[in-house]
Amino acid sequence: MMSENEDLQQLRVAIVHDELTRTGGAERTLEEMIRIFPHARIFALYAGRPQITVDGTTYPVNTTFLQKLPRWFRRHPARLLPLLPFASEQLDLSDFDLVLSSASGFAKAVVTRSNVPHVCYCHTPIRYAWEANHQVLKNTPFWQRGIAKLLLHYIRVADYAGAQRVDHFIANSNWTKQRIASYYRQDSTVVYPPIDTIFFTPGKQSTITREYFLCVGRLTSSKEFSQAIAVCQKLGLPLKIVGTGYDAKRLRRLAGQHVTFIGKASQLELREYYRHARALLQPGEEDFGMAAAEALACGTPVIAYAVGGATEVVRHQETGLLYHQQSVESLAEALRTFLGEPGIFKAEVLQRSVLRFSVEQFRTGIQREIAKAIARPDIRPRKSIMYADYVAYGPRYDFSEPRQI
Repeated sequence: MMSENEDLQQLRVAIVHDELTRTGGAERTLEEMIRIFPHARIFALYAGRPQITVDGTTYPVNTTFLQKLPRWFRRHPARLLPLLPFASEQLDLSDFDLVLSSASGFAKAVVTRSNVPHVCYCHTPIRYAWEANHQVLKNTPFWQRGIAKLLLHYIRVADYAGAQRVDHFIANSNWTKQRIASYYRQDSTVVYPPIDTIFFTPGKQSTITREYFLCVGRLTSSKEFSQAIAVCQKLGLPLKIVGTGYDAKRLRRLAGQHVTFIGKASQLELREYYRHARALLQPGEEDFGMAAAEALACGTPVIAYAVGGATEVVRHQETGLLYHQQSVESLAEALRTFLGEPGIFKAEVLQRSVLRFSVEQFRTGIQREIAKAIARPDIRPRKSIMYADYVAYGPRYDFSEPRQI
């Protein structure tokens, strides 16, 4: 008898991602999906380069007409915004038995055949279209707000419609699960993102010196790194910031002598920054927070705003500190509390706390949820009866004409 994983490997799988223009938690999750389905074909709405390399193997990435637009145009996602819903619908996925989307945008809006399961791993509902809508409008020049309101309304309608095409949602946290239910009126199952708990480890504690505080992530306004900068400048504490993004110029203007911008860092370099940090600061609202989980795996405590995924990753006063108002004052108070209680966080305790986010847990969860989606009779007619036929005859078996038994 074939195992469930072997059954899944017989499927013709399409993996769809939003865009491949940067490297972050969503892209590392995509790489793990490719490891689960190494024979899958990869799709994206557009990419910096139409290929992705995983474990030394380079996979071509099939893109949409957006890829043909000038590179300078594609560097600014806001310019592409009105085209994204249309572009996602142009991907031809008619030759596949399973569609797996990795979505924080419109990858989930692809059109599939009615009897082909579409499983979406949702990193987040589109933030700027939903809960950040009014903040986006507030930051928009007043003479553009009328157009911005119409555009965001169009994006919300298109995003909701695209979400209804998904047969089975997987959320990256309970926080995201709640937002999927609120905005898309869809149920979902939580499978936490993959944290490489074998690579991210505390190292030899006898040789570790903890010298600075650390922020890791894309330099965007939603990360609220400006609050960390303000607090560390005020308290005279060294802060290192790892990451790149459109908000870099503004953050550099705010920074003083105590703040160092690292820019891009390799995984090896990032692990060293985690290991030598006194604590990771996470002042923004995260859907999950892979940086926080990686820091804990390296034996580094986390000081985080207690909303979103942070409450699922960090255990207050056991693996870090959580504060409840997103302000400079609250972060400063949390830092003072941390400095007043040195040595209360033990590296081995922090490391053990994130083993539940391991790569193996992710793979098991994804395979389990895909198997559940395939078995659903409302996606594949009489699938529960004909599963043996599917295993015997392969992914091209026609379920619309079952054999007489």
